[in-house]
Amino acid sequence: MIVFAFVFGYLTLLIELIFFHVPSVANTQNFFQKNNNYMIDKSTYISKIYGWPMWKKILILAVPFFLINMYFLLPFLYFFPGIHSSKLLVFRANNWLVAIGILCVIAGRIITFGSMLFMRRKNKQTQNSFKLYTNGIFSFSRNPGLDGMFLFFIGFGILFPSLLIWIGLLLYFYYMRFRVKIEEEFLKELFGDVYLDYTTNTKRFLLF
Repeated sequence: MIVFAFVFGYLTLLIELIFFHVPSVANTQNFFQKNNNYMIDKSTYISKIYGWPMWKKILILAVPFFLINMYFLLPFLYFFPGIHSSKLLVFRANNWLVAIGILCVIAGRIITFGSMLFMRRKNKQTQNSFKLYTNGIFSFSRNPGLDGMFLFFIGFGILFPSLLIWIGLLLYFYYMRFRVKIEEEFLKELFGDVYLDYTTNTKRFLLF
């Protein structure tokens, strides 16, 4: 069952990234090479980040991005027991937690995948053709896709207990929170009072 959760999680993640990826104004590469699909000139916050010196962009944007991508690969060590013999990489799934971990992985992927499909129905997010969704799953959370990703990796943290995975999860959370704040500044400029009303009535994330 652990292998099933692993294959299901990464296979659906791969399909999502290839076929249903939703572009983001907070994408790391956009701050190194300006993407003309996004009108950011009116946002002081985003313009300030664009104006950072290269060393600061690398330290605050590129390095965490690299570490996050390495973090995504940690569960693969489960299949190479000779590598994770240290205390930081001891994968011992407690039997009574396996079911909870599998449910977290499946539920997380369903939430994220479902929210991406919901957004991509009519919203291609190119050439400034953006649409603000506030109904359905987006009436409970402004970022259900990230809620699903958090749940997904919490599930992996339960199935593959490792200090490195849980540290990586915290890094992932804080990095994505930073990116969400960038997107919020962009959406404030794009949708104005409509988006501000939405933020007043809907939480940034599902649980907080």
